[in-house]
Amino acid sequence: MISYKILSTEKYIILTNEVLEYFDQHRQVGVNSKELGGQLFAKLEEKRIVIAKVTGPRTSDKRGRFSFIPNRKAEQREINIMFSKGLHYVGDWHTHPEKRPSPSRTDINSMSECFHKSKHELDSFILVIVGQDNPPDGIWLSLHRRQEYEALFPMPIE
Repeated sequence: MISYKILSTEKYIILTNEVLEYFDQHRQVGVNSKELGGQLFAKLEEKRIVIAKVTGPRTSDKRGRFSFIPNRKAEQREINIMFSKGLHYVGDWHTHPEKRPSPSRTDINSMSECFHKSKHELDSFILVIVGQDNPPDGIWLSLHRRQEYEALFPMPIE
């Protein structure tokens, strides 16, 4: 488990061991491996956002060495299914072919657009980028609103 404190609040984002294992299985480590990704689903608690389930990759996604375009219709179906199970869509994840990942301008714009166009009551969406290094170094986690974002760093729960 890795926890990230949202500095402007008393809340934490938790990546469960199950989610971390899933990310580990999908790291983009091969020379010719393509980016892949999916969605993040969480249990929303008073002081914790627990990322309990991730989806993807899907065969209908478009993937390249340095690009990933999800199938948005399939994603909406996943959101509906997960919501019926008590899990809330809170953001996206994908891989990068770099040891310690960081978001591209495309990543930032995509998350801002997703936040703006979605119907939700969240303060922000979460972006996780899975790099080649082992966690926590190989995980980028940030909060996205419109054109702004806030990078978060691992911090133990107080």
